[in-house]
Amino acid sequence: MGRVLAAAGLLALAAGCSDTSDPGRYIPPEDKARSALESALSAWQAGAEPGTIPGTANPTVQFVDSHRPPGRRLTGFTVLGKAPGDGPPVFTVKLAFDGSPGELKVRYVVVGIDPMWVIRHEDFDMLNHWDHPMKAGKAGESRNPAR
Repeated sequence: MGRVLAAAGLLALAAGCSDTSDPGRYIPPEDKARSALESALSAWQAGAEPGTIPGTANPTVQFVDSHRPPGRRLTGFTVLGKAPGDGPPVFTVKLAFDGSPGELKVRYVVVGIDPMWVIRHEDFDMLNHWDHPMKAGKAGESRNPAR
């Protein structure tokens, strides 16, 4: 969880606070996004932990996946394709683990320039909904009494 929070902070810094910045510039082209994804998954397969992927530069690749099965080694992966959409590239990947008879299908989002972030979709959703109220209320009702 700490790594996800660190990733959120770094993404916020990377995006900047300027009203004139174009968030679309942080959406990498599909070929570069796929290359970053494959670098992250290859490093995982070689035993690397989430975080900065060794050997990456220009751009550096950061990998965030808080849902990795603990104590399980990734033995293989297949990138099944990119999901359609206008936002950041989202890839569906089939993962195979040691001692596991089946494979797991997961999605990864790739954002950023340098560093380029490869983030498990569930982690990305958590970052996107950080400001979302945890308890439902009436529309237009403020949760913050100071507002």
